[in-house]
Amino acid sequence: MNKNQKILVVGCGIAGPMICYWLKKYGFSPTLIEKSKELRTGGYAVDVRGIAADIVKKMGIYDAIYTKRTSVLSKRYVDAEGRILSEEKGEKASFREGSDVEIERGNLVDILFQSISDIPCHFDKEIMHLIQKDEFVEVTFKGGQTEHYDLVIAADGLHSSTRKMAFSRDEYDLFSLGSYIGIFSIPNYLHLNRVEVSFVKDQKIIGVNCDQDPDRALVRLAFCAKKALSGIESEKRQKRCLKETFYGLGWESNRLLDLIDDSKDFYFDAIAQIKMDCWTKGRVALVGDAGYCPSPMSGQGTNLAIVGAYILAGELKLAKGDFSIAFKRYNELMRPLVDASQDLGVWVGESYLPEGEISKERVEERSNLIREKIKVLSSGISLPNYE
Repeated sequence: MNKNQKILVVGCGIAGPMICYWLKKYGFSPTLIEKSKELRTGGYAVDVRGIAADIVKKMGIYDAIYTKRTSVLSKRYVDAEGRILSEEKGEKASFREGSDVEIERGNLVDILFQSISDIPCHFDKEIMHLIQKDEFVEVTFKGGQTEHYDLVIAADGLHSSTRKMAFSRDEYDLFSLGSYIGIFSIPNYLHLNRVEVSFVKDQKIIGVNCDQDPDRALVRLAFCAKKALSGIESEKRQKRCLKETFYGLGWESNRLLDLIDDSKDFYFDAIAQIKMDCWTKGRVALVGDAGYCPSPMSGQGTNLAIVGAYILAGELKLAKGDFSIAFKRYNELMRPLVDASQDLGVWVGESYLPEGEISKERVEERSNLIREKIKVLSSGISLPNYE
């Protein structure tokens, strides 16, 4: 029988439900908590590639993911006047091949959440204090309730509060890539039909796509900043920042910015990575973006969350719950994949937002290089078989 049965998992994104599934399958007793009041829906598209696709096939949810996949058929780059510079069609446009699938983040989270319907999950529940003891972790929740757990697994994202409680500030680095991203929905006034259009100029990019809902388009704005921004904590100030940065850039920039205030699903954040020498400490482990966010530029965040959760749960199974053995193996197995994914994130970040206007040749050269790098990375680890 496994030791250390009672496990608290923090964060109902991708990594959290994923590791709960495998922990339950391997005989552990996970409980999932999420500080939000409900499951987050919508959001940008994410990729399930290579070995991550193999893992969701093992779970029996690949067909559900495939059914909900995005269906953008064409990706175009345009100039300031809207003239097409470059266009790619089919899976090649999104650097996918074989079993690779793109899906909206919210749809993937919903599928994962449905796969753990037999696992206790508590929304609107937040950790306030975490104290590690020799035999357990003492967790105090908002409201004053205290519980003891054998292990705590943090899957609460780039700005993980659990990481801040369990690790000292010199044990992790929130490494900025010098750029910011904003995402929001608008009415599909451009009448796009399963098309994504991008405009790049002066280290800024505007992307607009319409997928399965003909009335809705998703806008993505990203830009380089010479220094870290301050005083933009509120959504109102973040929207103002984007307006000041993109207004007058060209193409549809002004019309898109006029629609930003009416958006109900606005998202804004720095493009950053989490750098750590070790993702475990005592009885606490980090998985997904909480431990090794590679940045949205890499396109590998979902893959790392899926693979990391699978390996961490699998190593706990092999070690029969002996976390000291399992955590050591988890760190060793994930390190090459994490380092390569983060290197890709830095490289894409540097090449994605060039100075001046982008040319047709530059688009095609960069796309070919990204395609080659992702192909190598997506199968860059031999997947252990814990069955």
